[in-house]
Amino acid sequence: MNVSETIVGIDVGTTKICTVVANLDPNDTLTINGIGCVPSRGVRKGKVIDLERTISSIHESKLQAETITNTDIVSAYVNVTGAHVQAEPASSVIAISDPQKGITIEDTENVLEQVQRVDIPDGRRLIDLQVRDFTVDGMAGISDPVGLTGMRLEVNVLLITADARYLENVYRAVNHAGIDVNNIILEPIASSEAVLSDEERESGIVLLDIGGGSTDIAVYRNGVPSHLAIFPVGGDHFDSDLAYGIGISTRQAEHIKIKLGGLGEKFRSSEDIIEITKMGGDRKETIPLKIIPEIIYPRMEEIFSLVSASLESSGNANKLASGMVITGGTSLLPGITEMASEVFGMQARIGYPRDIGGLSEDLKNPIYSTAIGLVKIGAMETLEKANGRVPSGVNNILETAGTWGKNILRFILH
Repeated sequence: MNVSETIVGIDVGTTKICTVVANLDPNDTLTINGIGCVPSRGVRKGKVIDLERTISSIHESKLQAETITNTDIVSAYVNVTGAHVQAEPASSVIAISDPQKGITIEDTENVLEQVQRVDIPDGRRLIDLQVRDFTVDGMAGISDPVGLTGMRLEVNVLLITADARYLENVYRAVNHAGIDVNNIILEPIASSEAVLSDEERESGIVLLDIGGGSTDIAVYRNGVPSHLAIFPVGGDHFDSDLAYGIGISTRQAEHIKIKLGGLGEKFRSSEDIIEITKMGGDRKETIPLKIIPEIIYPRMEEIFSLVSASLESSGNANKLASGMVITGGTSLLPGITEMASEVFGMQARIGYPRDIGGLSEDLKNPIYSTAIGLVKIGAMETLEKANGRVPSGVNNILETAGTWGKNILRFILH
């Protein structure tokens, strides 16, 4: 690159909307300049349920980021999540156009075009195509077939689709906040980019991103995604459970969860007493501190049970040498890694954003993993386009409807 580029990522979440601004300098170094983060109003479980309030929150986050960084934000990479997102394996095979010349880039593009010729159900759109591996004349596990000799080329992918209405609403919200969408990125892929190392992805690892409204799973093996899943259970369910169980507001429940919540034995056996003000009351009451873990522990058990079943059904449960990484706001609950290790029988750690300049202590926080991952992916795509290569980051094929929309078709190899 000859000039600096501004890369922006917007995490449109259930509990918060964060806009991260980063600079990609001529030496190809990516540095975070600042972040604007505001409460999310209008998004629930990954879906826009109130367009105007969502637009307002995105705009507020944008203005905050622009003020902090002295930058005009015109475009951004945006995340997508929610139970409406589905990932299905698919494969396709073609004959090599000229076996004497070897496999060309055009051959790989052709096989990727063909694998997309599947029937997508009405109301859904293909948003992401993740290449798992290629097979040449029966030899599987090839990451880059270009230049190899063979007669037949097969590709194995994950085809990721989403509810078209959700995508349209995200596009509308971001556009009406004065921002063009560079690319829609699947949330667990973005978070993985922020918190996982190449070695972990190669040896086998599962990322668990527990956000406000959903829990995202991304399994990596041999450096590429092997399995993806999203469940509509997240941190706000802990707040609801506490609010109902103790008789307090959800805002007070969230505060108590953050300040006093925990999953370890020391929390469950605590003899401490805390003061609360119940809904509709004007005087303080005391309750045992151990009531909090007694309420939130079963919810975490439910999440882990869903994750365990997903890993088992996908055949990945015993193939994760690097264990588990937990990120997102709920990962900050004390005792969560110990509980995960006990439940899954593997090592677990908290996923903090890494390997990017400008990470202040405040930004080294799992709640920013998705937003920071978005700018890292944006930087990779920008660099590869500048160098005349097909981008090798997240693969995105987004089709949107209406005169405001765009039709984007990109084939991106790992």
